[in-house]
Amino acid sequence: MTNRSVEKAKADVKKGIAEAGKAGAYVKADAKADVEKVKANFGKSDVDKKVAYAKADINAAAEKGMADVKNKLSHAKADLEKTKAEHRK
Repeated sequence: MTNRSVEKAKADVKKGIAEAGKAGAYVKADAKADVEKVKANFGKSDVDKKVAYAKADINAAAEKGMADVKNKLSHAKADLEKTKAEHRK
């Protein structure tokens, strides 16, 4: 395998790791939201429950958004490394 091929393979692995990280962040965000929703069910009024549910959903969406940004940044860095590898002699 040439050095160029190794560099391209490394970039592909980095993309795969970024995808796995994004998936993990999504699961974590959903789990945290579910825990907050369960907590909201104990001893709170209906209005308080609705507020807690909305807050949990908003926080989960924000965490997922951050995961998306990190994922896209990782992909862009990997693509840059791949492009550099392709143009090396």
